[in-house]
Amino acid sequence: MKGYLLDTNFLIYLSKNNDDPDKQEILKEMQNILEDPYSKLFTTPLISYEVLRGVEWQDEQKLSELKAILNSFEMLDVENEVSELAANLYRFDMYESQQKSVDRNFDKRRFDTFHFATAKVNHLEILSKDKDMKSLDDLYSRMQRN
Repeated sequence: MKGYLLDTNFLIYLSKNNDDPDKQEILKEMQNILEDPYSKLFTTPLISYEVLRGVEWQDEQKLSELKAILNSFEMLDVENEVSELAANLYRFDMYESQQKSVDRNFDKRRFDTFHFATAKVNHLEILSKDKDMKSLDDLYSRMQRN
């Protein structure tokens, strides 16, 4: 089985009405994944929170639609192993920044770190529109070598 974790910004991107030429290609890829009996899509309560918090209070229809979409994916809990990996990534990132005397906004990607750790621990490919995911993958590789 091939598993995919749907990142927050990926889901938000797909739910917005826009004329991005890449969107049709991404939707086609998603359709292929959904039709593949050996593929499975996952999300987490934290990802659901991030997606749903962006819905305006009065927009009950949008809220209902997004809840239905989110409920169609298997929900993964954030286990101890995930939180430990996320904490270690944060700590290693801070260590590297201190070694290089570089200022970073560590809290900027705290949720991304949890999403990345969830995908790693559960052996899932992460579907994301976030450029930080590549930097988290690089950080993870450097951490593994240390």
